[in-house]
Amino acid sequence: AGRTVGVAGVGKVGRHLVGHLVEAGADVVVTDVSPAALDRVREEHPAVRVVESTDALVASALDVYAPCALGGALSDEVASTLSARIVCGAANNQLAHPGVEKTLEDRGVLYAPDYAVNAGGLVQVADELEGFRFDRARARAERIYDTTRTVIERARSEGVPTAVAADRI
Repeated sequence: AGRTVGVAGVGKVGRHLVGHLVEAGADVVVTDVSPAALDRVREEHPAVRVVESTDALVASALDVYAPCALGGALSDEVASTLSARIVCGAANNQLAHPGVEKTLEDRGVLYAPDYAVNAGGLVQVADELEGFRFDRARARAERIYDTTRTVIERARSEGVPTAVAADRI
């Protein structure tokens, strides 16, 4: 509540994220290349603001930026201009190249590595190997929060970017 979160990509995962954010009281700003995806979000959450592009979203005043579309969302330009203090989203391969995470860190932006925070789908698929049980898969997925906290704490204690700490784990 009281935070502004920008979500780039409101397809399957991003749309669910928007629902959780709205439920928690966040001010949500979204963009997507699909008009149909934007229409669904508008229908479900009329208070959500829509901007015309990812560039416009990144230029917005945000507390959190959640890239949930294509990889490479965190370029040098985005890292150097982003107003958000946190980047945490579901897109894979968010860093345009190695080193972007250092730019974010140098600017005081906390980057939650995508391969740590978006592991829920992989957790579900892995659970299917044992005969899927929703309660078990959900319990395993809920550990992602603790893993992410460990990554952040380790990054701080070792003086390295979060992506480096996550790789070490």
